[in-house]
Amino acid sequence: MNSAMLISDFLGQGGFPKRSGGRLGQLVGNVCDVMGMRRNLKEMTFISDFCRIVSSSLILEEVLASAARRIYDYFHYNLLVVSLQAGAEERIMAFTPRDMNNSTEDLEVIMRNYSGLRAHDVKDYRHLGLAGPAGSLLFGNKACLELPTNLGSVTVYSEFNFISHFSENMLQGLMEILAAALRNSIDYGKIKDLSMRDGLTGLFNRRVLEEMLVLEGRKREVAPFSLLVVDVDNFKMINDTYGHPAGDRVLQMVARILRESTRGADVVARSGGEEFSVMLPAVLPLGAVEIGERIRKKLSRTTVTYNGKQIRVTASVGISHRSAKDPCTVRELVSHADQALYEAKRSGKNRVCVFQAKSGTASGKCHPGGESPQEVGIARVK
Repeated sequence: MNSAMLISDFLGQGGFPKRSGGRLGQLVGNVCDVMGMRRNLKEMTFISDFCRIVSSSLILEEVLASAARRIYDYFHYNLLVVSLQAGAEERIMAFTPRDMNNSTEDLEVIMRNYSGLRAHDVKDYRHLGLAGPAGSLLFGNKACLELPTNLGSVTVYSEFNFISHFSENMLQGLMEILAAALRNSIDYGKIKDLSMRDGLTGLFNRRVLEEMLVLEGRKREVAPFSLLVVDVDNFKMINDTYGHPAGDRVLQMVARILRESTRGADVVARSGGEEFSVMLPAVLPLGAVEIGERIRKKLSRTTVTYNGKQIRVTASVGISHRSAKDPCTVRELVSHADQALYEAKRSGKNRVCVFQAKSGTASGKCHPGGESPQEVGIARVK
């Protein structure tokens, strides 16, 4: 009988010694009890700390980063991927102790091993709070754990067996605690999103617009920034003629065109009634005019069908701008855009007007489109 057989006969399930009769059996039993107590104590301490950490924030990204770091402290994995299923939307985020910024080879290996990941979803050692890169990209072992209530899954790639480092009860408790924290974060995100969005159009509401403008005004350096105010022409007549449900349909159409005509970095909001605002960071006056014209033309070419009737829609656009060359306060920026919108309405509607002021005040004198933006007044573009 070789030594391997002797060891296998001596060790039981989980690597603990088997119990046997007599004094030797009692000694083995005591050793098993001590080893089990130590493991249970270690797991209980980990679970308690894990629960405290992941429950300390309601921001989804922070919860995931905290969970990934705490698990890494207990077991040094090479890649941890969390896949969340929130309704019809799937969100994936991955964590690795490697350096993703300076190692394209590592990123390529990770992307090959897990389909559906995007480069910006992979967070490296910095997000784990490590002082420097660690580990390797050996994917010899893969462990996939399901989150309760069909919330998603956690997949761990590592050099050694992840499952063997945890008892079954600990793994179950770990997934239940993580799922509860993630569910709270998802629900919080939904509530927060509802408080920021206009219920009819899905755009940001006026409160968010005002807060974003305040943040813009607090910047030490005044970067080029344009503001568009878009107002639907004759909207009261649309409501009176076709009814308020038709008016709601028109507003939803306007919101869709605004989203399609702007960039992801732009802030599009319903600022009240039939009025919308668009914040355009790093956009010069001529660029703002192009965007305003794009919006105006799309609206004028689009009709809304309601109860078999075609509703034609136009809008007037007022534009203001500020930069280090032409500084103004955020309050003045909003006032200038309102003045330009008023001029667009006064001069016939369905047109774009730009506030152009070297001194920061408007004379009210109209200039045809294409005039130098250095002149004081409002330029009209039709």
